[in-house]
Amino acid sequence: MAAPETNYSQGYSRATISSHASRTVDTDANFLRPEIKPTDMILDVGCGPGTITTGFGRLAFQGSIIGVDISDQVLEQARKAAHDAQKEASLSSYSLATIAFQNADLLAGLPFPDDTFDVVYNSQLFPHLATADMRVRALAEMRRVLKPGGILASRDAAELHFYPRTYDLDRLWAGNAVKALRNGDSNACWPGGDMPALFQQVGFDVAAGKVRVGAGTTVYSSRETREWYVNGILGRLELGDTFRESWRRVGIDEQTVKQVRDALISWAKDDSAWYVALQTEVLAWK
Repeated sequence: MAAPETNYSQGYSRATISSHASRTVDTDANFLRPEIKPTDMILDVGCGPGTITTGFGRLAFQGSIIGVDISDQVLEQARKAAHDAQKEASLSSYSLATIAFQNADLLAGLPFPDDTFDVVYNSQLFPHLATADMRVRALAEMRRVLKPGGILASRDAAELHFYPRTYDLDRLWAGNAVKALRNGDSNACWPGGDMPALFQQVGFDVAAGKVRVGAGTTVYSSRETREWYVNGILGRLELGDTFRESWRRVGIDEQTVKQVRDALISWAKDDSAWYVALQTEVLAWK
């Protein structure tokens, strides 16, 4: 069987999965919450460890939720998260939707008929699609399985900034991270800013008001959150980690990796330091 066509270079180390597991409906899908109906059938594409997917289960409690990812390893963790959520729902006497997970390769084609889902959601998926062609195909495929009148929702980073700027982490960390994700393109940008145009390109009717563009933020400003964020990055920059290898492949040398690590450690200890990511949040109706 051919390997899935993917640019996913984060790997599935403990540090990476811990970072992804911190994402919830409240933190990463709050812009979609008011649109979800109790009976909705929802698809979470690139669901990772399933923390957002299981959160949808409480909102569409009379519907059904499916999470898809290309990693069997991370899907096992997602199934455990869903099992734990079902157990908690039973003990607490609240309703939870049917939640299932399956392996699927978005670029090879989702294993669902046209017009299947009321809601299709993805979060931080597009940074991992290196080429414009991949991004168009991915969004078009998600649109294909969306019912007429259904909602496609996406949340993707547009900008990452570290303050004080004297640590130079916008260049050292954010710049090198997106360079690795874009296969070495030194002019690469985070994809969030381009998402509205991409939605229009795959057929969503912007002129008719079928695309709503908003923004959210991710902020780390306390000592605790800065250290948590930095420790996750340091774990991914360890020798042998898949993420570290992706940097090596695009020519980011060991001296630069050391600079990044040293700057992050110093930044985390600075009580005046803080981080913000601007997140493009798009809702589009088919």
